[in-house]
Amino acid sequence: MKTTIFSQVSIDGKLTLGAGKSSKQLFSMFEEPDIKYIHQFRGLIDAIMVGKNTIQYDDPMLTNRYEENKNPLRIIPTTHMDISLDSHVLSDDGRTLIVTTENGKNPEMISILKDRNKDVLICGKDKVDFVKLFRELEDHYNVHSIMIEGGGFLNWNVLDQDLVDEIIIMQLPIIIGGGTNITLVDGTGYTDLDFVKKFKVVEVLPNKNYTLLRYQKAV
Repeated sequence: MKTTIFSQVSIDGKLTLGAGKSSKQLFSMFEEPDIKYIHQFRGLIDAIMVGKNTIQYDDPMLTNRYEENKNPLRIIPTTHMDISLDSHVLSDDGRTLIVTTENGKNPEMISILKDRNKDVLICGKDKVDFVKLFRELEDHYNVHSIMIEGGGFLNWNVLDQDLVDEIIIMQLPIIIGGGTNITLVDGTGYTDLDFVKKFKVVEVLPNKNYTLLRYQKAV
């Protein structure tokens, strides 16, 4: 499966203007063609995945508003299924897959979601097993390409398990700073250069409001 991390960040790699704030604030710096580029990319892939915090703070629809019937399967990994039932991905008619764990599953929540025609997949005991998840997506959901839109901890998990083929960044010409602010990749991190994940630059394209940076996994 081809896996692409796709994100909008500041020069210093921040995803938001502070902990607990929505990344949608950064989108105010984009114009219509910029937003269209993001949505049309969604029309090219089979699935889109974001973390629980992205649902909590941004409440995105995760659709392609520019092309009818080209909406990807929306995938939300969550250890404990603590997602608001009022969120767009759980309350609209779009296809959504909630991925949770054996120890975090909530039978009442699962029943409600199934009544809403949302799928639930148990994948992992204490935390989501992304390697197993990706196999399940290919084998049972016909997903062969996936777009990951963060946040930082989700990006860390898929990168740490060598599941990412490509990174596309729309880098805004701003500095945000903040030692506790969410970055493109959070998680544990690496302290030894031998273990870092290596990518090669394949495109640098300046635009009016951002610079497009595209990387591919180094082999």
